[in-house]
Amino acid sequence: MARIAVGGFQHETNTFAPQRATWADFERADAWPGFVRGPELIEAVEGFNIPIAGAVKTLQQLGHELVPLCWCSAPPSSYVVRDAYERVAGAILEDLAASGPLDGIYLDLHGAMVADHHEDGEGELLRRIRALVGDKLPIVTSLDYHTNMTREMVRHASAMVGYRTYPHIDMAETGGRAAQLLDRLLKDRRPLYKAYRQIDFLIPLVWQCTLADPAKGIFELIDEIEQGSRRRATPGGSHNQGIVSITHTPGFPPADIAQCGPALVVHGSTARRPKPPPIASPPRSASARRNSPATSTRPTRRSPRRCASPLAQAGR
Repeated sequence: MARIAVGGFQHETNTFAPQRATWADFERADAWPGFVRGPELIEAVEGFNIPIAGAVKTLQQLGHELVPLCWCSAPPSSYVVRDAYERVAGAILEDLAASGPLDGIYLDLHGAMVADHHEDGEGELLRRIRALVGDKLPIVTSLDYHTNMTREMVRHASAMVGYRTYPHIDMAETGGRAAQLLDRLLKDRRPLYKAYRQIDFLIPLVWQCTLADPAKGIFELIDEIEQGSRRRATPGGSHNQGIVSITHTPGFPPADIAQCGPALVVHGSTARRPKPPPIASPPRSASARRNSPATSTRPTRRSPRRCASPLAQAGR
């Protein structure tokens, strides 16, 4: 049995929206629980289709001891104000510091949070946590489908697991998959190798639906690769030896930040770094067939830090 801290901080930021997310927005309950901290967290999230509920259930079934931190979300809006960000981040860090020895951390994050003072809200939070707990403690996060996955997020998390449906129906399931991956890390007692790639175009939200191609085909390919890895792949089957987990996040164009856009991270168990599979190929070929500006995959920026407005790039 391992001792695992669990918590979360969720916000989807549209930097073009008029209203910012305040502390009151995170405190208030809506369709999801309001801000909750400490032992009450476990009961508060039970039964919801949210990642932390799936993670808590799975970790309990695996026999681990849970150390609740805090969890909160606010409705999608513009920037998270400094006060709200620092209150939540401060609570997480304070509780981690007071928690005693830990074997791992699970965090329910969105992946497209932008604060007034930090463009990469999740990357900054993970940086602070890693500075507190050190490099060796496993940290596994779940991520929303619309994550803008940044280099900092990949650097500071041991592994990340994202939704695979839009409309989102697999949120609790994703938390469960993240918990299972954390359990594997603890049992194997060795880190996973990572391969990370940002993809050089933006996908409008209307073309991210997983009920139709190209997104449908991309996630079918991801599942095929992961299943092949688990089956050890038959001869001639495989580009996938050693791959443990693949997370592809199509991005959230309304968050106008330098590292906005699709990305993927591949986690592998072998000493050789896993090679990212050709996930970019299906949308490129689909775009050519459709000849539609909504699915255009022509590169729209020379480098992440010279990014023009995502809405303009998305053809709106």
